[in-house]
Parts: sequence; structure tokens; C-alpha cells
Amino acid sequence: MPPRTTRSHNLMLSGALALAYVASMLFSLTLTRAGEGVAVIWFASGILAAAFLLLPWRWSLPLAGGCFLINFTCNLLIGNPPLAALLFPILTFSEAFGASWLARRACGATLRLTSFSRVTRLILLAVAPATAVAAIAAADLFTLYGRNFNVILTSWFYGHALGMAIVLPAVLLVARPDMIRDFRRSAGEQIGLYILIVAVSAATFLPVRFPMSLLIFPALALLSFRLGPRGAAVAALIMAVTLSSFVVSLPAPVQLTSWTLAEKTRSLQFLIAVAFLTNLAMAMAVADQKRMKRLWAGRTRVARAAQARAVSAGLAKTQFLATMSHEIRTPMSSIVGFTEVLLKREDLPDPARRQLALIDRAGASLMAVVNDILDFSKVEAGEVELRPTVITPRAIAQDALAIVAEAARRKGIDLQLSFIGPVEAAVLIDDLRMRQVLLNLLSNAIKFTERGRVGLEVQVLERDAALNLLRFKVVDTGIGVPSDQAERLFKRFSQGDSSVSRSHGGTGLGLAICKGLVELMGGKIGVDSTPGVGSTFWFEVTAPRAEAAAPQPPAAKDERVLSARILLVDDHPMNRELAATVLGLLGCEVILAENGEEGVAAAQTSACELILMDVHMPRMDGLEATRAIRALGGANATVPIIAMSADVMPQMEAACLKAGMNAAVGKPIQIQALHDVLAKWLSPDRKAKAA
Repeated sequence: MPPRTTRSHNLMLSGALALAYVASMLFSLTLTRAGEGVAVIWFASGILAAAFLLLPWRWSLPLAGGCFLINFTCNLLIGNPPLAALLFPILTFSEAFGASWLARRACGATLRLTSFSRVTRLILLAVAPATAVAAIAAADLFTLYGRNFNVILTSWFYGHALGMAIVLPAVLLVARPDMIRDFRRSAGEQIGLYILIVAVSAATFLPVRFPMSLLIFPALALLSFRLGPRGAAVAALIMAVTLSSFVVSLPAPVQLTSWTLAEKTRSLQFLIAVAFLTNLAMAMAVADQKRMKRLWAGRTRVARAAQARAVSAGLAKTQFLATMSHEIRTPMSSIVGFTEVLLKREDLPDPARRQLALIDRAGASLMAVVNDILDFSKVEAGEVELRPTVITPRAIAQDALAIVAEAARRKGIDLQLSFIGPVEAAVLIDDLRMRQVLLNLLSNAIKFTERGRVGLEVQVLERDAALNLLRFKVVDTGIGVPSDQAERLFKRFSQGDSSVSRSHGGTGLGLAICKGLVELMGGKIGVDSTPGVGSTFWFEVTAPRAEAAAPQPPAAKDERVLSARILLVDDHPMNRELAATVLGLLGCEVILAENGEEGVAAAQTSACELILMDVHMPRMDGLEATRAIRALGGANATVPIIAMSADVMPQMEAACLKAGMNAAVGKPIQIQALHDVLAKWLSPDRKAKAA
């Protein structure tokens, strides 16, 4: 199918160009010949040059051959000698071929006249040189027949140069259908505008003293705005035919009565060329503006689609993080919660208490890591909230080293701890975040060290009377990192080479989070490493001295016993046992329900002072159960309902409040945090307000 379409197109184009060539040639040879027999108006070379540019060689060469024979025959019929009749088509065809050859080099092989600068290059670098050379050659050759050199040179160059400057770009623009993409108008409007051009052209010859030719410019401007570059090209061809026909068949305008035929035709050709090129520049500017608007609209659609995909991806990420939050925090709730419960016992031996304390600290650090991963965008934006406390650098280092000691012992790695400076001096800093960074560096050092030692060096430098510089170094004798890979270590999801990744695994997030936390604390982090020798990871932060910072003493913990009847709704048996144990330690009487439906039934039949409601439950979730309890009315409409969920995303907390809950407490359950929220909602003042 495509070959037939191409052949049909070439056939139609060849026929149209051949017909246009013959008509323009007959018009020029029979009606516009002036001094020395040279046509004053010559459009045929421009049509032939367009044929060479628009058609394949197997189509353009036969077309050129046929036109050559017709031209030669016409020259014989009008009385030219045989040699002169042969020279005229040879020169004009050489001129057309030269213009087409130069046009391809000036405007490119595709000849897309998409800007006025390309049209200018076509005229100055192709049309003008080709017609000038042909004019000089014609003047030299026809002097052999006794004709005037200057007359032939002038007549040939003006007639051929102006004719080709009008016809060649116009035909190239008309032959490209894509030039009307942004200027599609109704057939009626197009016909009306073209009739206007004919009327304005004809008005030029009215017997009045006013220069009616000036009306051509606004008429062409209107057409260029409405029909674009292709419309301006068609209008130029219409003007050329109309004015050329009138100039040889009608009396000259009043202002041109004293001019010769050559002077009148050249002036009108010049007028057509100036009007056409001026309005073509305007039309191309309008077309470029429309193209930019279309491009902008397309890019806007692409940007909106990308934004929609980003929003969708963000929602998917939020849903994923919410699910992962619930799945990770549910078992962590038991680990952290029961550890805290055991630490409350007074019959524990000291070694067991110390080990439980280490478990508690490790659990807190693990939860900090989980929180950072779940709230990854917050870490990346540097919006993690720092909570400074009074602590000594020695205590931070010893706690971190104690947590990783067992892992080092299992691998047979020697742990070393050294101090420089006043490490016993208390500073005001977020010890949880500091310990998180140290644990990550120490864990990596142990993981990538097969034998030898891992050392932690703590150095405290006194900056001024109120500020200390804390410098921590983690030194190992592990595999090391090549210098070209060291910079990638602190980037998101980046690790060392593939062999290290396969041997040791990991997500590649740890060091990136460390970098974010250290920079959030106003410090810097780096690495010095030699492959096969070991690595030194270090970071520096500044910390106010506790005395200079004068921190407020921590508020005394509210440890009063809460005597209240609590309805606990949770589908997870371990979570129910843990929460019931913690509530028992706090002095509360507990009613248990395993899902939302049982919770609604228990609220209906059992008078309770507060409800602890899990959010994610089968059959009826916590949000639906809360709405059902509120709908019961009476005391249930005002009883405090506290959400308990491992899903800590802000959207979930907002959904809980919207469903009718009063507050939310996250899992893992911490005794003090749960005590504080219960004390708040069970206070006598709130009970009085509820009543």
C-alpha cells in the first residue's frame, strides 16, 4: 500500500509541475519578451528547480527532459535561430539544476522551510548565485548574435532572480501538507481570502492616482495570520499570476504610465517578492508561536501524566510503608513491650537486668532505624526531629559498643574502645540518633571484618566555653573499599562492588541515613579506606556543654496507679497479653475483645471508662468499630477511645480522629507513653467535662 501511495503522489506532483511549467513558459515567451528577446517575467526556472528538489531523480529527469523539448520547440516557433533556441533551455535548465543543488547544501536535504532564516538562505545562497551565473553566461553567449550584453544581463537576472525568489519557496511550501497543521480553516474562509488577494491585485490597476498596490500588504497580512506560511505561498502565486496577466493586458496604473513594459513588470515582481517575503516572515513567526504552544501543551500533558504517575506511586509507597509499618512493628511490640515489663520486676539478678537493658537499647535503636525507613522522605529532607538530652560521650560509646559486643564475640573479633579529651563532660545531644549512627558504623565494621579488630575512638575537643566538638572514629581491619567507590557509599541504595554485595548483602540505606542524621546535627561524615587493609569511618558533630546549655531537668514521671476499667480490643493474641500485662501493672481492670464486633458488643454491655482500640483487625476494623460505638449514644458517645496501631503514618492518625477516636498511641507499646495517654484521658477534669 505505501508504494502505491508514493507513486500516486509523485505522479500527481509531476503532472502539476509540468502543467505549471508549460503555462508559465508560454506566458513569459509570448507576452513578456522585451529587449533582446529575453522574457521580463520568468517563473519557469523556479518551478523546474522545485521539481528537482521535490521529486526523485527517476521522476524529475523525465519531467525535465519533456519540459526541455517543449521549451526548445516554443523558442523555434517564436522565431529564435536554432542555436539560440537551444541555448535558452540549456541555460534555464542549468540555472534550475544549479539552484536546486545549492539549495540542498544551504537548507539541508529535507528542505524544510520552517523558519524565515532558511528561506533567506535559500534565496541568498541558492537562487541569487544560480541566476547570476546563468545571466552572465547568457549575456556572454548571446553577444555572439550581436545582442547587447548589459540588456541581456539585466533582463535575465531581474526576470529569473525575482521569479525564482517568488516561485521556488512558494512551491516548496505549498507542496508540504504539514505546513497547515496549525492553520486549518474552513473551505469557505480559504476561498474568501484568496478572492480578496485577487481583488486587491486587480485594484492595483484601477485608474486612480492613489497607490492601490499598498492594499496588498494588509490583505496578505490578514491571510498570513489566518492561513499561515502555506497560505502566504499560495497567495504569492495568485498575485504573481494575476499581476503578470494584468500588466500585459490592461493599461498601466496612473503612476506607471510613463514606464516601459520591462520597468512595469520588474516593479510589480519586486512588489510581489517584497510583500510575499515580508508576510512569509510574519506567518512563520505565527507558526512558530503556535508550534511552541502545541509543544508546551504536549509537555504540559506529559508533565501532568508524570505527576499523576508520581501521585499514584506516592500513594502506593504510602500504602506499602503503612503495611510494612504494621508488619514490622507488630512483633517489635512484643519484643520491646515484654522487655520493658521484665525490667519492672524487682527479683531480677543484675546480669539479667543488664542484658535486658541492652535488649531494650537495641530495640530502641532498631525502632529508630525502622522509623527512618518508614519516614524516608522526612530523613531525606532533613526534617527528622532531634530530641537533645544530657549525656556523656563516654556513655554513648559504651552503650553502642555493648550492643554489638556479642556479634563481635561470635566472629572472634577484638573490640577496642579509646578516649581522648574530656569524654566524661556532659553534653546536650540526641543520644538516640548518635547511638543509631554509631551502631550502623560498628555493625558494618564487624560485618566486613573477618579477622582482626574493630576499634571505636572518641575524641572531645573544647571549641569554646559553651561548645564541644565530638569526633568518633570506627576503625576496622576488614576488606576495605577502593577510592573510586568510597564516594558512592553514602548515597541512597548504594554499596561497594557486586562481589561485596553478593557476599554481605544489605539494602545500602544505612550509611545514607547516617549521613543525613550527621548533617542534620550540623556535622560531617567521611571514610578513609585501603583495600585489603581496612577502613576508618568517622563523623564529627558539635554539642553544647550541659552546663552552658542549662537544660531544664526532665519532668518527674507520673507513676501514680490508674484505677480504671479499660476495654482492650486487639486481634493479635500476643499484643492482647502484652497490653493486658502493662495495664495490670498500671492498676487497671481489663476487658478483652478479639475483634471490632466483640468490641462493639462489649461497649454495649460493659461499662468502661476508656477503650483501647486496635486499627487493623479482620471482620470489623477499629475505624468501623469506633463509628458503631459512637452511634450507640449515651456514655458510649463520649467515652475516650484511644487508637493502638503499628501503622504510624500521618494518614492513619487523621483517619482515626475522623472516625471518632480521641488520640492514638503507636506500637510497640511503651509503659510510660501508655501511662501518660491514659492519665491524660482519665483525669478528673476530663471526666467532669464529659459528664
